Amino acid sequence: MGGKASLADGRRWRQWTEAEARAALEELSEWSGSLVSFARSKGVSTHRLAYWRKRLAQTQPPAFVSVALPVDTSSPRPPLEILVGGVVVRAPDEVDAERVAGIVQALAQRLGC
Repeated sequence: MGGKASLADGRRWRQWTEAEARAALEELSEWSGSLVSFARSKGVSTHRLAYWRKRLAQTQPPAFVSVALPVDTSSPRPPLEILVGGVVVRAPDEVDAERVAGIVQALAQRLGC
C-alpha cells in the first residue's frame, strides 16, 4: 500500500495504509457532520470510508463482556428427573448424588434393565 495510482482523468490518488484508515475512521467517529461532508473535507470518497470501515470491522477480534445475571431465588429449581425402564425418579437438587445413583441402580436391577 502507500503507492500512487492514476485515475482516468489524470488525477492521482494515494492508497491508505491501515494506520491511516484507522485514524480517519476515528476522526469520523467524532465528526458532528455527515459522512459526505467528512469525506469532502478530507478529499476522499465515501466509498473509501465504507470500504475501510468494513475491512477493519472484519479484522477486529470479537469483544467479550462479562455479564452478571441476577439469580431468581423466588422460584425453586425443578427437581432432577431420571427415567429408568419407564419409571421416573424425581429428586430435589440438593439430594446426595450417590444416594440417587443407588436408587437408580436398585430400580434398574429390579426392573431388569
